[in-house]
Amino acid sequence: MLLCMPKRTPTAHTAEVASAFASWLRRRREGAGMTQEDLAHRAGLSRNQVQNLENNRNNNATGRSSANPSLDTLLALEAAFGLALGELLVEVREFMDSAER
Repeated sequence: MLLCMPKRTPTAHTAEVASAFASWLRRRREGAGMTQEDLAHRAGLSRNQVQNLENNRNNNATGRSSANPSLDTLLALEAAFGLALGELLVEVREFMDSAER
């Protein structure tokens, strides 16, 4: 007998982090003087993926928020911005903290 697990909905905190990540990504990209196309090329992503990340849109194929990116996507962004993954996550946290003030 198979048990179906209910689809997990994002918590308020997850939604807050996803929104902050989307805003951080846009500001970081613009601050680096890159277009969405530039970032997509550097990260090996499509421009549509970058746009969805920045707009915190759902990925229709997975139903997952684009601003809740996979580890592969985070690693691609890390390389594109020349950051270590830990630095990227710290920047997002600092962005969230400054937005709360």
